[in-house]
Amino acid sequence: MRDTAAVIHRNGQGSPDYVIVLTFEFSQESNQWVGLCLELGTSTFGDTLEQTRLELQEAVELQLNEVERLGYIEDYLAENHVRAVPIDAVTTSGFAVAGDIR
Repeated sequence: MRDTAAVIHRNGQGSPDYVIVLTFEFSQESNQWVGLCLELGTSTFGDTLEQTRLELQEAVELQLNEVERLGYIEDYLAENHVRAVPIDAVTTSGFAVAGDIR
């Protein structure tokens, strides 16, 4: 089973400035669920699908935040073929297309 996750980055003022889309894959092995972020290689496991989903989200957030703290998030995303799409649309409500969709 595959899910996609839109991961929003916030700048130092707490405003969203770009989004990345990651693919999460889940499978059941023996008596547990295994979760894998295909782009980053991050993996987790748990007793239930929901637990595994939450733990994978947490693991990906921790991984990305640490890479950013170390100062090489742009290189890391590029090396893993993850495209960051800038959020440059200002809207107070409703939908807005984020960045260039080419």
